[in-house]
Amino acid sequence: MRLRSKQRHAEDFQMAPMIDMVFLLLVFFMCVSSLAQADKTVEVDLPESTESKVPEHLANRGIITVQEDGALFMGARPVTLDELGAEIRGALRELPELRVQVRADRGTTFDKIQAVLRLCAEAGASDVIYSTHQSS
Repeated sequence: MRLRSKQRHAEDFQMAPMIDMVFLLLVFFMCVSSLAQADKTVEVDLPESTESKVPEHLANRGIITVQEDGALFMGARPVTLDELGAEIRGALRELPELRVQVRADRGTTFDKIQAVLRLCAEAGASDVIYSTHQSS
């Protein structure tokens, strides 16, 4: 009769928790990257101001961008002047506390900016911010 000697087996590495963790990290980074793309705005060269102040509350902002040539963007999506008014009214119906942030290139003529500001007022936006760079 042969006695079996006790052999030590190496502990098995549990892969299930590792797979779960990798899956959760993957989902997290996919969500973060899609949110970052959703909030992406069109680049413009903002004017500078020594009197500008950074708003305390940055939540509930609708960003309108006016490029130097007069092209309009709601977030990162191009819109026409007529579409912009309807977009603002619809956004205010969904979120009454919406704050509108107007970003215009420093080379944009005032008549183009004034048309956007007039549309915001006609649509009922009461909190409109004009974005500038804060210079020292």
